[in-house]
Amino acid sequence: MKRISILNFKGGTGKTSLSTNLAYALSTRGARVLLVDCDLQANASSLLPTRDGGPTLTHVLKGQAIFTDAIREARPNLYILPADSELNTAGNHILATGARAYYILRNAIKNLHGYDFVIFDHSPSYGPVTETALLASGEMLIPCELAPYAVQGLIAMIEKLTETLGGLDHEISMIGIVPFKLDQRYTMTGQYLASLKKRFGDFVVRPVRTDATVSRAQSVGKTVFEYDQHCKSAEDFAELALLLLPEGVKT
Repeated sequence: MKRISILNFKGGTGKTSLSTNLAYALSTRGARVLLVDCDLQANASSLLPTRDGGPTLTHVLKGQAIFTDAIREARPNLYILPADSELNTAGNHILATGARAYYILRNAIKNLHGYDFVIFDHSPSYGPVTETALLASGEMLIPCELAPYAVQGLIAMIEKLTETLGGLDHEISMIGIVPFKLDQRYTMTGQYLASLKKRFGDFVVRPVRTDATVSRAQSVGKTVFEYDQHCKSAEDFAELALLLLPEGVKT
């Protein structure tokens, strides 16, 4: 089972778009996917709505609900553990409880069976909830907006993660950096992409092109595949999914 954190400490980089559409793309290729929404804005939970009520990640992190009891089916093969607007109280609980609380997700996932992927959609801010999800992850995928200072921001983030997680004796391998909102009409976009590749080399994977379909699909609670499976962003998300699938499943 792959455990993947999708994160960037900057807002507006496409974390939720990547998390939800990548999870959907994987599920349509036969993988069983669990998406854990780790952001109190709960955008992923809104995009993949399920039945109302029931426990959320807040309840799980505060010890008020069992991890598996909070999982809900969103689509065939695609499940979500939703967030809510009270998730910050879970962060306070983790801080107050101490070291043991930081491993609640990792311990729960050790006993989780039947899933091929667990994907964590993170908040842009680093806090106890983020750290708890990172300790449950084995890999990370970083969406990066092609904008000024993007490279510097990624370097600072990677350094912070290396320092923080290293102190906890936990390593996360980087799958790749996903350039987001690639718009080939603008010269500067190409220059930002070149700068990213110069610094991070083969870690820079297939970009996701600028596509109004992403926001349109989100506005009606759909993935881009459900809204328009032939759009260019759907093609890009599908290709990214192939990076994660075992060779025998890449059809």
